Amino acid sequence: MVARTESASRAVAHAVLSVEGFAVRFPDGTPVALDVALDLLRGQVVSLLGPSGGGKTTVVRALLAPDALRAEGFAVTWRRRDLSAEPAFVPQRGALLDHLDVVGNVALARAAAGVADDSADWLTAVELDDSIAAPGRPVSALSGGQAQRVAVARTLAAGRRLLVLDEPSVGLDHLGVRRLARLLVKQAREHDVAVLVITHDLALAGGASDTVLFLDQAHQALVVVDPGWPGPAELAAADERSVSLASLEARVDELLGAERPPAPAAARPRRRGALLAPLRMAAVGLGEAATPRLFAQAMVVMLKAFVQALAKPMSFYAVVGALLGFTIPFAMVHVTAGLKERSVLAVIGGSYILSLAPPISAIVFAATSGSAINAWLGGLRLHGQILALEGVGVRPGRYLWSPAWIALAVSYLATVALFIASMVAGGWVLFGIYDVPDALARLVSTFTSPPPEKVAPVVRGAWLVLAYALALPSIVVAKAAEAKDTSGDVTAAMTSAVKRCTIFVVVMELVSVWIMYRLSGRH
Repeated sequence: MVARTESASRAVAHAVLSVEGFAVRFPDGTPVALDVALDLLRGQVVSLLGPSGGGKTTVVRALLAPDALRAEGFAVTWRRRDLSAEPAFVPQRGALLDHLDVVGNVALARAAAGVADDSADWLTAVELDDSIAAPGRPVSALSGGQAQRVAVARTLAAGRRLLVLDEPSVGLDHLGVRRLARLLVKQAREHDVAVLVITHDLALAGGASDTVLFLDQAHQALVVVDPGWPGPAELAAADERSVSLASLEARVDELLGAERPPAPAAARPRRRGALLAPLRMAAVGLGEAATPRLFAQAMVVMLKAFVQALAKPMSFYAVVGALLGFTIPFAMVHVTAGLKERSVLAVIGGSYILSLAPPISAIVFAATSGSAINAWLGGLRLHGQILALEGVGVRPGRYLWSPAWIALAVSYLATVALFIASMVAGGWVLFGIYDVPDALARLVSTFTSPPPEKVAPVVRGAWLVLAYALALPSIVVAKAAEAKDTSGDVTAAMTSAVKRCTIFVVVMELVSVWIMYRLSGRH
């Protein structure tokens, strides 16, 4: 990215991004940058420095993803903007997917690009040894520097020509920063890609950059820190490197001294169409089927969702169902004074299971399985994995939202069946205590061979189960997919999803009862 310090012809010939008259303002009208002319060139590394909270990430988002920023109330304008490559964002610490091993993270990018899987070669290209590329190597076993290199390999493997790294040196020691700087220069040159680094780290900026820019709040401009900058310090001799970094530090200190107080952070805008989000997510869940080249990867996501939504809480659901199946008829027996317990139970049969299994299973499922999936997907959103996926050409709808939605829907249907079986088991124990004849047959006959007066409740129950199987996953995944800035946002999304699911269940129960009685002619 060059602030027009080179000839226009060279900039046009080599630019991945070229913009003139660029400006961005906060929602309250406060300017972040005004009338900027920039070129981001292939084969070069550029760093963007500036004070904390000064708007560096905002400027980059406005340059590369303006629609998302405008949706938040920012004003983004330009006279001319040419972008010839899809940007690939690499968030802090690499944002690797922890449900995949190291080589699987890179293989996902190759699959999205529709090319042969040569993931190990890409890992070797970023100076990682063979042991890291071994199948089964978890990303949790990587150091910070290794995780960043895997993230760079994943992005390059997707064939992207514009890499944007956000604070890539966080958590790295001095040697790790220098190694990362050399890697970025090498990859930019060898693969003819443009690399933009958002950082506070002067050693990384000076070590890797062909151009160092500074977001000057005093003039709402991006300025070249040193028009005579000789290029990446890591490519220079040791004494030259020291002189260059010292000069860079002095110049940045000078710019920081001229800064005015940063503009206040913009308040998060109200999300529009929140009530329709579950409907849109239902369409994603049913319609965003994984393409053949991503089918295997999407199945990994679905399996993980099944484990969290069904396998892990299965024993809990069975215990809750059995407890309800025993205690509810027990309570009904003891509030019917003057009637024999056996007679009361014989009359009740399995009617209470038919009435209670759908709503109770739905609420418990939303609070347990829904919260688990919400926390997992929300964490991916919070920590930048979703942004990283989009950066390598993987659509979150196909790779995450749809598989998770399907897993939740199927898991809920299995949970209802488990609840019914467990409630039957609990009721069978109670019926046995009171010596009710044909206990099991009385409990299940409501479902297997309902009398005429029970047909309508059975139809109602089946309809509710289907409605919950469609609605609960939609609500949960829609809330998980929302933007997250803090861990509190993840918790808030979990709580909101449970509340919305509960309200939906209550409304559906009341409405369905009213409809059933209206159709039966009872008022």
